[in-house]
Amino acid sequence: MKLIDEQVTDRLHELRLFSPALAREVSVTVLTPPGWQPGRRYPVLYLLHGSSDDNHCWTAHTEIVERTADSDVLVVMPDGGRIGFYHDWQVPDRKRTVPHWETFHLDELLPWVEERYGATNMRMAAGISMGGFGALRYAIRRPGLFRAVASLSGLVHLTRPGIGGLLALLSIREGVLPGRVWGSRRRNFANWAENDPYLHAAALRGTPVFLSAGDGNRQPGEETVPGMGRIERNSRAANEEFAERLRAEGVEVTTNFTGGTHFWDTWRGHLDALWPNVLATLSARNG
Repeated sequence: MKLIDEQVTDRLHELRLFSPALAREVSVTVLTPPGWQPGRRYPVLYLLHGSSDDNHCWTAHTEIVERTADSDVLVVMPDGGRIGFYHDWQVPDRKRTVPHWETFHLDELLPWVEERYGATNMRMAAGISMGGFGALRYAIRRPGLFRAVASLSGLVHLTRPGIGGLLALLSIREGVLPGRVWGSRRRNFANWAENDPYLHAAALRGTPVFLSAGDGNRQPGEETVPGMGRIERNSRAANEEFAERLRAEGVEVTTNFTGGTHFWDTWRGHLDALWPNVLATLSARNG
């Protein structure tokens, strides 16, 4: 892959890569551990962003740089498309190429990060909203690839009533015709079901799962964002159902259900709750 590597700070790198899987240039943010050295090996956390956003959201809205200041964890934050859904598309998106997001992330980027930045096979994936879906989807499709997976306010039940309409609205907001990712839900229900984490919960046996969601109620001091309370209430209900399904399938699951809406005030708190899990999963003693 052709590369432009801009070192923003001593630890933060902004990369521009040409990806054959996407047939275009793409952005990736890499946060190296303090004292990173070529030739050394590091555990790695992949952070996946939500819809209508990009990979820069983590440094813009969270304290991920400060949070990792005393750890040896390499953090990789790739672009996943504003409505890419961590899927290999079969049709062009708004940028007029056919983006194979899964192929880019898992078959191109992952080995490249291991070669260039020393990432090991001690991996964890986490994401918010669409990115939570992506983290779960990747863990389901590639069993054993990640030591653990975390979904914060994630889309966990693709075929649940009402989700099709929500995704149609997201598509329209992003200038994409509804049904571009998995096809029409009515005509291509089997394709939707194939990509539904809830229906494939058993594939997560052996991979610990962390789930969090708010209850849709804005907490004191939180920013008011229209519609985010309703989205989070739906997410909470689906995540509670998914947690029960996981436990029934023998999957180790940790839940963090709180107040809050589908926005960064809530997600920052959930990242706080997740972080001890990240450090425990990626510690040297678990290698």
